[in-house]
Amino acid sequence: MLRVPSLPLLVVGLCLGCVASRAPEMAAAELADVLGASDTAAVLAVAAQFGIPSPARFGRPFSQYVGCPVVILESSVTVDGNKRSWVELWVRRKGRDTGGHRCEVYAPAGATVRRHDRWVASSEERTERTVWRVQDGDWHVDVALGTGVSFDSAALIVQAVRRQTLVNEIPAVVRRLMGDTLPVVDAGDIRTIEKSRESQVYKVKTGEMAGYVLSVSIDAGRVLVHNVSSWIS
Repeated sequence: MLRVPSLPLLVVGLCLGCVASRAPEMAAAELADVLGASDTAAVLAVAAQFGIPSPARFGRPFSQYVGCPVVILESSVTVDGNKRSWVELWVRRKGRDTGGHRCEVYAPAGATVRRHDRWVASSEERTERTVWRVQDGDWHVDVALGTGVSFDSAALIVQAVRRQTLVNEIPAVVRRLMGDTLPVVDAGDIRTIEKSRESQVYKVKTGEMAGYVLSVSIDAGRVLVHNVSSWIS
């Protein structure tokens, strides 16, 4: 019988002021309408210096920290079987925001910084992203996998969520207090699956700005749920 550490149920994590890693997408023409032609050209020039000469996607510009504009852009996606990879870059505007606050760039010692006109980016905010496509018939979802999580394990977990075959192994004493029914989780909302080296428990996280975290393990092809928590940013 598989044993896992007992875990508290329904712990809510708050991350006030956090920004989602992926902003709503927009076309290059829309970006030019928002930023103007010269600023858009500068953003593209900075991206090219970081190996993204023709970004495939742009996040809608947003303000971070004290109101300084930030644009998230992405390269085209490279497909290798079930693996999808791309590069993400945060480009920030220099100067000051409308309130007079100085716009800062995250560039610790040793980071590579590239500039064009009043836009700048740091190698610390150039990220190589990878997701794995899990399919169930014609349906699919792209999930980021942590270290030690195999594709086969991820597929088994995602399909169990989608087919509602999860086995409730939350401790009985907790279930008497919180209820015996697992929440309905949309497998299409799964974003990450992680696993610590010391534990047999996988953390399955859903949502972009809020969602669930399922703590599960795998035993003889079954996916066992040991804890359910929620998070919001």
